Amino acid sequence: MKLFLATDALDDVQWADARGWCDGVVLPDAALSTAATSEAAVSWLASFARAVSIPVLVDAAGALAEVVHSSQGSEQARALGRAAENVVLQVPFTADNAAVMRALSASGIRVAATFIATASQALFAAKAGAAFVLIDVDRLDAMGGAGADVIADARNLFDAAHLEAEVVALFPANSASMTACGVAGADAAVVGAGTLRAMLAYPFTDQAQADAQRRPLSGPRLRAGDT
Repeated sequence: MKLFLATDALDDVQWADARGWCDGVVLPDAALSTAATSEAAVSWLASFARAVSIPVLVDAAGALAEVVHSSQGSEQARALGRAAENVVLQVPFTADNAAVMRALSASGIRVAATFIATASQALFAAKAGAAFVLIDVDRLDAMGGAGADVIADARNLFDAAHLEAEVVALFPANSASMTACGVAGADAAVVGAGTLRAMLAYPFTDQAQADAQRRPLSGPRLRAGDT
């Protein structure tokens, strides 16, 4: 399973990439909000994307807000999508935006569908041209559901329909959730740098140290290789 890191900090990307743990980047929703102009936003995105050379998913909701009503909004979205070859536009999944996804995909711009909570929504988004379908595992799990179940259902639907879109688990909260999503068929998982570091920690370190101090040694212990 691939790992997409949710960050706009190149240091985090380089740290994870050096260890083989970064297959893509999901920029925070506000990553482009401080740009003075749309041209400055495209320029920053192009520089970031070329620096990492892996898929970079960027929120296009601001540019898309006027797409249906304005050619200017459409051109802004296309400019973001063409900032670099590895840029992927995140588009919130709605009935109206499905037509936008299809048009962007047809023009050669890769799209990631967001706000996906059911397997049927995932199917509709993939059929509309989304290259990545981001399923809200964190929200599903928090509401008492099972995000991994939706991942599994989406995987089965995609396989049956021969769809090539990638199923992405968005923000599994811990190792157990991420593992469940991977076993269910997720192609990738999106995690923050802090969550990734937390998953790396050995969970029994403090307890193991306390046990070692509390237990007296009763004699020599057999080690691997001893006869």
